[in-house]
Amino acid sequence: MIVVIMGLSGSGKSFLSSILYQDLGFEWLRSDQIRKELAGLETEQKMKTGYGEGIYSEEWTVRVYREMIKRAEQKVREGKDVVLDAAFIENWQRDLVKEAFPRALFLLAWAEEEEVLKRLKDRQDISDADVEVYFKQKERFTPPDHAIKINTARSRDELRVVLRDILLSHGWKGTVGIGL
Repeated sequence: MIVVIMGLSGSGKSFLSSILYQDLGFEWLRSDQIRKELAGLETEQKMKTGYGEGIYSEEWTVRVYREMIKRAEQKVREGKDVVLDAAFIENWQRDLVKEAFPRALFLLAWAEEEEVLKRLKDRQDISDADVEVYFKQKERFTPPDHAIKINTARSRDELRVVLRDILLSHGWKGTVGIGL
């Protein structure tokens, strides 16, 4: 199964993805990590550039999303469930997934703006996104109708149950964490 966790920076995408990875046995492909690997940077190394510049340019973003799909295809061939963790702001990014994985499940992570801004200010993460990036993304993002919205302002245990129930209702056959 391919699960896409999308949303604005600070929305809780990586939190949801970590639950799928740690608790439900999914492989985790994260755009932030792939971008830095492709750029030859350490994962934890901060890269401060303007929005849409440097390794965050459109050209780089195309490269990152294509690489994420390529890695996901390999994991699926190995029989693994995969979570794709990225903003997926643009339709073309979502279309890449749909072309490769027509049955992919799209989940939209969200939280109230006050919560998102607090998270971004307190962020200790590999992501370089900050409050400025959040507002730039917000200007450009139109959530797709087909994504299931998940409010991430809940506990890990609550979100694990929500995710498990959504996955099961969409045909997931995994067994890790089913009793949770």
